[in-house]
Amino acid sequence: MYLELSVVLVFPTAFTDDQALAKVIQRSSTRIKSIKFEHKCIVCEGSNVVELGSELAKTFGVERVAIAKKVSNNFSELSDAIVHFASTTISPRDNFFVKVIILPGAKCDYVSRDLEFAASGILSARLTSINATPARSEKEASRLLLTVVGDEAAYICIQIVAGLGGLISGSHGSVLGSVHNSLSVLSTLVAAKAGFECSSLALPYSDGNELEISAKFAHLFATRTGRKKQTILAIPIELPLKGPLSILMKEKIISKILMQLSDHRVIFGFTTAVHPIWFIESVIREAFLVGKVPLTPLICVSDELSKFAEEAGIALDITIASASESMLQRYSDAIYSEVKSAIKHTKRLQLEVGPNYLHDIIDSV
Repeated sequence: MYLELSVVLVFPTAFTDDQALAKVIQRSSTRIKSIKFEHKCIVCEGSNVVELGSELAKTFGVERVAIAKKVSNNFSELSDAIVHFASTTISPRDNFFVKVIILPGAKCDYVSRDLEFAASGILSARLTSINATPARSEKEASRLLLTVVGDEAAYICIQIVAGLGGLISGSHGSVLGSVHNSLSVLSTLVAAKAGFECSSLALPYSDGNELEISAKFAHLFATRTGRKKQTILAIPIELPLKGPLSILMKEKIISKILMQLSDHRVIFGFTTAVHPIWFIESVIREAFLVGKVPLTPLICVSDELSKFAEEAGIALDITIASASESMLQRYSDAIYSEVKSAIKHTKRLQLEVGPNYLHDIIDSV
């Protein structure tokens, strides 16, 4: 009776251009029938708003997505609509909090607190029988009742989903990343969130076990970034020796391979918490000398690594790399030889991202 059209509200992140984001989501989904703006909030009408909301939440540049009911922004009608909706969704013993956001430019003759107070009072009296009470703050509430008031209408949020955040994918151009260990894939994810388009991924491996691990990282990256297609550069490598030095040697070989590929910008998964500073500096210096732009998203991250990994769904597996520069230089010829061989045997895969993506990578190699 009170509730009308179901829509999807898209809230851009603080540094995202809402007009540019609207163009991105218009191209990315066939479910959208129309797009309108309420200040910087993007209002999407389309088929199956639940699935549409899920799709749009996987877009970089989106802070959060809400499935909402579009209703009148008239005070009495909106107050009645909030009460009607809340009465059908609040469970026994819930602590609810009515929150109203009035967007800049909205033409209404009331303030947020007026509507929050009116709706909370009616709900408090109506829900006494089920012991549901208003919470003192949003943090203390077990159920948040969010309403966004715009110039054209008001929107009662039914479900709110966190977006990927960050900046619009590709807004800063393309970059080449690698997915050979947890730090490398985490670095690539951070770069993607910062607005870089990681359309190509290097996948170095030395045996079948490493191939499977790297393929899982590639699958995780595609899933987390919502990619539908992915170019994989499968690169077989062999380490000249085993032992503690092999960790830095492997990173050196992979970094040199990445510098030889065609991409202008290259991501290196280094952090001073794990890699010697002389090693990081040597790789960055060499990258500049060959005309590449080296990006090291995690270089100054230490204690926060575990938090970043947990948020990305990655099991952080770190071994501290400890060796002297002179020790690594003894194997310069062997490293150069392996880089040359690895590039020669690199296999370029262009794959659709689907339920069998992991196996498609392994089978294609």
